[in-house]
Amino acid sequence: MGKEQSTMSTLSRRSAITDHMVLIGFGLAVVYWAIDSVLSIFLSYDHFLEKFFGIELDDIWGRIVVLCMFAIFGSHAQFTINERKAAAEKMERDAATREKFRRLLSPDLAEMVVNGQLTVEKGGESRIATVMFVDIRGFTAISSNAKAADILQMLNDYYETLVDIVFQHEGTVDKFMGDGMMVIWGAPINHPDDPARAVNAGLDILKALEEFNFDRISQGGAAVEVGIGINTGEVVAGYIGSNRTMSYSVIGDTVNIASRLCSAASPGQVLISEYTHHIVQRQFSMNAIAPVHAKGKDHSIKAYTVTGRTGSA
Repeated sequence: MGKEQSTMSTLSRRSAITDHMVLIGFGLAVVYWAIDSVLSIFLSYDHFLEKFFGIELDDIWGRIVVLCMFAIFGSHAQFTINERKAAAEKMERDAATREKFRRLLSPDLAEMVVNGQLTVEKGGESRIATVMFVDIRGFTAISSNAKAADILQMLNDYYETLVDIVFQHEGTVDKFMGDGMMVIWGAPINHPDDPARAVNAGLDILKALEEFNFDRISQGGAAVEVGIGINTGEVVAGYIGSNRTMSYSVIGDTVNIASRLCSAASPGQVLISEYTHHIVQRQFSMNAIAPVHAKGKDHSIKAYTVTGRTGSA
């Protein structure tokens, strides 16, 4: 604590000095004037007041020039310091912004947001987005037979694999929910082919988990299987939370349907809604399944299981 206080005190003193360079320059000029006046008094006792205040034209002009030089020096120093301080503050803000968005967006998109090439609106806005939920099947059984530390390590490795794929398809990681993950395409960054990106990401996740499980099984672990649900529709996107903690997210019935589809998906299955199917039907091989009965909805949800890509995907 004492060391921190000493550091803060030192920084405070430095800040006080650098924020008043103009006054310091003027003060140095006044000191010079006083010293020059005193020396003039010692060199000559005649005309005491004239020597001290520099009333004589030859004396006063020289001192005014020196005063101006010190004032210019202080102004230039103050300007340079302010510019450097502003640049340092901007770098800190950019670093904080970059770190925040790199948790949500792919590194390339995060850099574009920091550079101002892409904008992220902080207010709530209605937009069309594609939402994907991924959830581990049988997670309770997996976690009940393993140590907590091992489960946590498995989840970290699992999410590393999934997030890499999501970022490859330029999706936005909305949140992690235990063994589940929510991803968005179309907010805050949108592409014309967002639904196809989401479906491609879902298929790539299933493919990547084959290698992930091969390594786990070879080390004596249990295979990790997931169900995936995808839906496209209107959402309200924006920052949600309190003044202290906020996160970017989307809400709406579109999100609820994607969650229901994920819950209904079998291990290794990608289920998509009717609207998503309508958009991407030429790019993927799909089969209709029995309507999904969703809790809290008056009608069932038409759903399709994605079996692969076509030549146009």
